[in-house]
Amino acid sequence: MISKKYLPLVLIFSGVGIVAGIIASQFIKARQPTAGLKIESTPTALVFIDNVQEGSTPFEKLLPPGEITLKIVPEQTSATQAPFQTKVRLTDKIYTVIKREFGADGTSSAGETITLTSSPGKPASLTVVTSDPDSASVFVDGEPQGFTPLTLSTLSPLDHQIEISAPGYASRTINAKAMDDYVLQITAQLLPVSPTPSPLPSPTPKVSDATSSATIKTPSPTPAPGSNTVKITSTPTGFLRVRSAPNRNSAEVGRVNPGETYPLLDSVSGWYLIKAELSATSSGWISSEYAQKI
Repeated sequence: MISKKYLPLVLIFSGVGIVAGIIASQFIKARQPTAGLKIESTPTALVFIDNVQEGSTPFEKLLPPGEITLKIVPEQTSATQAPFQTKVRLTDKIYTVIKREFGADGTSSAGETITLTSSPGKPASLTVVTSDPDSASVFVDGEPQGFTPLTLSTLSPLDHQIEISAPGYASRTINAKAMDDYVLQITAQLLPVSPTPSPLPSPTPKVSDATSSATIKTPSPTPAPGSNTVKITSTPTGFLRVRSAPNRNSAEVGRVNPGETYPLLDSVSGWYLIKAELSATSSGWISSEYAQKI
């Protein structure tokens, strides 16, 4: 039997035990693996979470919510190929997706981190940040929205296509779903692409006789058969991207506007090579969908 003078002390310690039990239960619940992490990389890479190797890419695992230190190391690391390291905050019941394309070094690599962070009681929204380049164009479902770093306070809670592009870099297209009560966060690094160099002109010989002299000019590129000019037609964005090669994944080297006309140098299926004085080059490819021969 417990003496009466010790009874309050027992009750106090019993209360501490109950409180400690509740705290421990909440801590254990908080550390349950309920946040998803998915990583893809080229080439295959080792995945380290808080300095512990957890596997290799493609990687997918449920982890406790909270901030982690993530390191992705290419399995065949060259002398200059740098690992990718970042801090990531994992959200309860949400998958964080990371894609990484390793180049010869950190500056010639690319990728993105996509996640949703909790924002209770607020409509779906979007933030886009680029580590390289500092300011890049952002398009949501084909509509221009501005330059990074970009915040859209409202975004329809649907699947969206987000394109990030900049002159001299390969654009990245991201498909992600926005949700009410969450902020869709995208951090991206674009891959720099060297513009296609213009051919150097040949030396210009001079021909002279007793009465006059004339300069022989290097001939211009042969125009495409049937027409030697194209006119830019109306586009959804109000401009048309000029790319370094005839495909949508090639680097953007400049932009042209509806109504403008340019000499046509060549054409392939779906693309025209035009002559245009751009900041990085004097020619580039445009989609034939938004141009017509005249």
